Order: sequence, then C-alpha cells, then structure tokens
Amino acid sequence: MKRPLVIIYLVPLLLTALLGCIAFQFWQTQLRDEMHYGQAELVNRGAALMSRELGHIQQIMEYMGDELEANLLPSSFPNQEAWRLAVAKYFMRARGLSDYVSQVRWLAPNGQEQVRVNVYEHNVELVPTAELQNKANRYYFTEGMASPKHTVALTPIDLNIENGNIVRPYEVTIRASIKLQDSQQQTIGLLVVNYNLNNLFARLRSLQTADNTLEIVNSKGQWLLAARPELEWLHLYGDILSSFANMYPDGWQQIDRSRSLQPIRLEDGRPLSSMAVLVDEEVVLAPYYYFVSQTRPEVWRQELFFAMLLVIIVATVSGTLLTVFGLLIWRNISQRKQNLEHIAAEKSALEATQLKLTEANKMLISLQDELVEKGRLSSLGLMVSGVGHELNTPLGGIRLCLSSLQHLKPSIAAHVDSKTAEAYESSTNLALQNLNRASDVIEQFKRITQQKQLYSDNALFNVKDMIDDTLSPLKPVLSKRPEIHIEVVVEPELVLSSSQSVLSQVLQNLVLNALDHAFSNGQTGNIRVTAKQEEEFVIEISDDGAGIPVALLDSIWEPFVTTSRGAKHSGLGLYMVHQWVTRLLQGRIEVRSNETGTRFTIFIPT
Repeated sequence: MKRPLVIIYLVPLLLTALLGCIAFQFWQTQLRDEMHYGQAELVNRGAALMSRELGHIQQIMEYMGDELEANLLPSSFPNQEAWRLAVAKYFMRARGLSDYVSQVRWLAPNGQEQVRVNVYEHNVELVPTAELQNKANRYYFTEGMASPKHTVALTPIDLNIENGNIVRPYEVTIRASIKLQDSQQQTIGLLVVNYNLNNLFARLRSLQTADNTLEIVNSKGQWLLAARPELEWLHLYGDILSSFANMYPDGWQQIDRSRSLQPIRLEDGRPLSSMAVLVDEEVVLAPYYYFVSQTRPEVWRQELFFAMLLVIIVATVSGTLLTVFGLLIWRNISQRKQNLEHIAAEKSALEATQLKLTEANKMLISLQDELVEKGRLSSLGLMVSGVGHELNTPLGGIRLCLSSLQHLKPSIAAHVDSKTAEAYESSTNLALQNLNRASDVIEQFKRITQQKQLYSDNALFNVKDMIDDTLSPLKPVLSKRPEIHIEVVVEPELVLSSSQSVLSQVLQNLVLNALDHAFSNGQTGNIRVTAKQEEEFVIEISDDGAGIPVALLDSIWEPFVTTSRGAKHSGLGLYMVHQWVTRLLQGRIEVRSNETGTRFTIFIPT
C-alpha cells in the first residue's frame, strides 16, 4: 500500500481514537461531577440527621443532670433505699424524653452502680440491688469522670455488650455521661444513659439511592454502616482486612485528612464524597464519624459501558467520514502533484541551463581578473627588472668599495687609535649587511613577479636570534625615536624551518611601517613582537598607535596604496609583505586595526 494511502487510513484512525479518549474522559468528569452532587446531598442529609440526634442527646443529658442535682441528691432523703426508689421513678419518667433510651444508670464516684433502669421497647425494668455491677474499669466511666463539670461526654458509637458478649440482634449503642455534684461542688456520681441507635441507623440506611450509597466509618476507617451489611462491625470480631481503610487505602488517606465535604476519586475511578460529623459543630469531646457516599460499582460499570459504546459508534462514523474525505483530497493532490512534477521538470531544465551560464560567466570573470593581475604583475616585473638592473650596477660598485675598505683595515689600524678602528670596522660591516639586504629585496621582488611558489633558502633557525638580527640594523632609526619602545616576547628555544631572509624582511617592513604610520612625531608608543608555535607558526607585530583608517582596510594589500604619498612613500611595502608571506612563505597574513592600535598576524604552515 502506498504511503499516502497508509496515512489517509491511519491518521483518521488515530485522530478518532484520540478524540474518543478525550470525549470519554470528559464524559467521566461530567458523570463524576453529577455523582458528587448527589453524594453531597446524601452525606449532608445524613450528617444533619446524625448531628441533630446527638445534639438532642446532649440536651437531654444536661436537663437530667440539672434535675438530679436540684431535686434528687442523696442528702435530701432519710435513707439510701428511699433515695434509690425516687431516682428510679425519675429514670422511668425520663426515658420518655427519647425513644432511643435503652438504659439509665447512676454510678457512684468509685464506679459502683447505685441505680439502673433497663428499657425494653415500651417496658421499663428496675434492676435489683443485688445485680448492680461495678463499672470502674469501663472506658465510658473513666472518660465521663475525667470530663469537665456540666459537660456531656459521648462515647464512640458501638454495639451493646452484656456479660462480655455482643447482644444479638445488634444494638447500635452510644453512651452519654455527665458528672453529678452536690451544693459544695463535690462529685457525688456519674449519670450514664445508653441510647439504642438502631432506628437512627435504619433511617440513615433508607436515604441511600439506586446510584449512591450512604455509609458511616469511624475514625479508624472501620464500617459502622455499610452498603453491604455483612461488612458492618467486623472489627469487633478481629477482622481488620474488611475495613474501608484497608479496601480503599488511597481514598481513606484523603478522607482522614479532611474535616469538610470532600470529593474523592477511588482507585477504580468511581466518585466518592465524605464528610466528618461533629456533635453540635464543636470538636471538643465530640468523636469523629465520617459519612461516606460512593457510586455503586455496578452502576459505574454500566455507565462506563454505555459511554464506551457511544464513543465507539461516534468514532467509527467520524473515522469513516474522515477517511472518505481524505481519499478525495488525496485524489486531488495526486493530480496536482503530477502537474507540479511536469512544471518542476521544465523548471529544472531551465535552472540547469542558467547554472551553466552562471558558471561560464564566473569562469570568464575569473580569467579576466587573472589576466588583469598578470598584466599588473608583468608591468611591475618590467619596472622591477629595470630598477634592479639599474641598481645592481651601483650596488656592485658599493660592494667593491666596501671590499677595498675591508682590505685596507690592517694598514689603517696601525695609524689610528683602537676606538676609531672599531668604529671603522662597525661601519663597514653595517654598510655591507644593509647592502646584502638590498640585494635580497631586489632578488625577492623579482621572484614575486615571476610567481615562484617555493624558495630555496628554507632552513631551521632560532626565531629569537632572527628577530634580534632583524631589529639590529634598525637601531639608528630607533635612536631617532627614543619615545617608541620595541618589546620582543619569544621563547629563547623556539625554532622554525622556513626562509629566514624572507621572514626577516617581512618583520623589518612591518616594524618600519608602524614607525612611519602609527605614531606622530614625539608621540610615545609601544611596538610588540611575539611568536609562538600552535597548529601553525604564529608571529604578531602589534602597536598602540593611531590605527589604519577603516576606508583603507580592504585595500591595504594592493600596490601603491598609502596614506603618506607626500612623505615619499610608494605604497609597495604592505603589498610586498603580502606577496612574500603568501607566495614565498606559503602562509597567510591578517590585520586588525582600530583607534587603539594595529595588529598584524602571520600564519606560517609547519
């Protein structure tokens, strides 16, 4: 299958799959929001019902405590039995304050039951004195005696236990207690009332809907009210694996950290909402219970199935339409591509022809430039040949005279003092040295005009010695410019294999060029000569003078370019330097200049 066809079929498939996933995720989010809304209503109703009932229990306990302290203190009766009967009668009447009352007790400060009344449906029973028990080791007695005065202490919701056994059928029980005091504010007992919350839990269970459950877990994540009744109260039998906290650990961590209505997402994606229940909206002495509402698993799976089916149907239809549309576009593109290929072929032929013409034109321009350069060098060669021919004769005469003066030295030395003889010898040597340099310059200029590529005097030499020898003949010139300081920075052991005479002439020309052009008369300055071996041999001649005008930087290597024509400068110095470096030394030279100075850098291959 052709690649465009693969793309036409693959892109719609991937696009519809991506859009389907996005739509599915969006639907899940919307469904979760809808479920959370219903769950929030459930937990709010359950929490309001629970808070109202627990608040009513507190009010009853406060009322009963006030009545007992005001009218039924033991000191107000002639004997213990009369007091006990009076309290029992009050307990029997008070049980009518709430349908949830299952037991009312007066405990002495040592935990011994003084009076106990049991309520069975609509029957009330006074427990005989012989059957009264000591409850000092019960947690509700300890917590009740430790609570502040006039404060109702509520125990956690639990199952009623008699004689160490859980009462069957279950009696969901909460115990409320309040300390009783006499007129001297001495604790004389503890009023404890057991409330059977079976009816309350039945009412809470009836609030559940077909989509969302309403459940209660305690502060340890154990079920007190569950959508599956078989999970309730299992922690009392030692089964901790069936708790909410163990079955939904991530969800429980979020519930346990929250004290307000909290939307949560379970591990399987189902929405869940939770709310902590506070007695009378106060935290102190009020145990926490969490109302939890979660979407039923079967409801969530059914909704997911319908959503997935709808997404698949829409994606299939959309993918088919996109594929058909893509095939139509591909057909038009193919036809257009054929037309463009035909046009491109013709364009390529024209471009190839134009390229050949351009290359031919470049070749003609190059040949023209080469002819101009050869003509210029030919003219320069003729001039140099003539100048050289004219200069060789006087230079030869000077050489004969210097040779004769050197031969006369022994005869003259006998008639003059040593200082004069030394000056005589130094002068003749300096004149002979400069004569040789002049002859070399003429010879090198001839070689340049003849475009020689190699020079025959290549040899290994010490660079520092070469520089010192080059600067030595310039001492008379430098003595006239004492304000100019020349610094040489070269390692004493640095050596180079090249044409020493050519490199020496290049350095001499560059130093003289700096003296003539970089500094005005009387201006102080520095000329620095450095050399080092890198990938190539690099030698630099720099100054801190006025710099080269920007307009001349692009043409300084051309012959007869100078800024000092009035000072009798020919403009051939830098041209000859460039020719010597590039043609005889096979290197290259670069220049950088600004208002703070100029630096020439010579690169010689090694």
